[in-house]
Amino acid sequence: MRRCNYVLAAALLAFGAAPAWGDAAFESSFKTSGISGMGATEGAAVKRFQGEKRSETSSMRFTGAILSRLAPGGETITITRVDKGLVWTLDPKTKTYKEGPLVPPRPKDTRTEKSKEQAKPGKAADEKPKARITKSEFTVKKTGASETINGFPCEEYVVTWLLEVEDIETKARSRSTMTTDLWTTPETAVIRKARAEESRFAQAYARKIASEISDEEARQMGMAAFGSMSGAPEADVRKGLARVKNEMAKVKGYPIRTSISWTFEGDEAKGGSAGKAQAPSEPGLDLSGGVSGLLGGLAGRMAQKKVEEKTAPKGGPIFTSMIEVKAISADGIPAAAFEVPAGYAKKP
Repeated sequence: MRRCNYVLAAALLAFGAAPAWGDAAFESSFKTSGISGMGATEGAAVKRFQGEKRSETSSMRFTGAILSRLAPGGETITITRVDKGLVWTLDPKTKTYKEGPLVPPRPKDTRTEKSKEQAKPGKAADEKPKARITKSEFTVKKTGASETINGFPCEEYVVTWLLEVEDIETKARSRSTMTTDLWTTPETAVIRKARAEESRFAQAYARKIASEISDEEARQMGMAAFGSMSGAPEADVRKGLARVKNEMAKVKGYPIRTSISWTFEGDEAKGGSAGKAQAPSEPGLDLSGGVSGLLGGLAGRMAQKKVEEKTAPKGGPIFTSMIEVKAISADGIPAAAFEVPAGYAKKP
């Protein structure tokens, strides 16, 4: 009996040393200028977590002169159930919902063809990089400024990333500077508990995703997404990310307000305008490559517009955004919040 008590006591101490699992909710607002003014939006979101379940209620509207009239925006509820391998997308306005798999299935022949391509000897060696990073500076500085934001006492950090990339063939160079104004608050017991629950869901989600994709695809989803923004080799991207990790270790606390400003400048290629080597203006975005394809398409369109539009003002940001946390709680959430409400009709 005494031995059992010792074991029980040890177990209680072990669990007590870590944040107890519980429900969590994060309320936030966001605003973005879009890319060079295209797709400017603002909105709000509430994310709730309970074990392997997440419910996100988001509202968004376009703020630009044209899209604000064509697409008035609205509210969407997305319930992600890792435990069931399902995602439900609800439309509160029409009381309807769609159901889909957490990880969309892919044709087996597609996987086979990819495996064959990856297995070809010398394939990677034949693919020469089209660009190289000539300069990469990433710094984090604590300014000493303080401010209370939405009831959270915050301190300011300024994160700056200067990146210069050269096209190996044309020798044209592009320079981008991303400045992040980060306001963080000390982690309280509530914040630690809420973050632990959010992390619990994220780990379960990652395990599920990892079981459905290959190691090669996982690598591409990470490194290729960054590389597509600059066209730089993966090795250069890895080195840059290592420096980022070391610098970001200086940031203490939980981010309450994150403001990003991104400026971009591009040189003309030697022997002519860089714009002539690009596709026709306003190319369609390539969604076939997933995240990396989308980011690459946006970056390509952005770079083209900056080179071709000679009358565009120089020095101004081409992209700005701000995300602000309004509230964090670790109170209990009803299980019904992670189910499709009664009265909703399923759409095919």
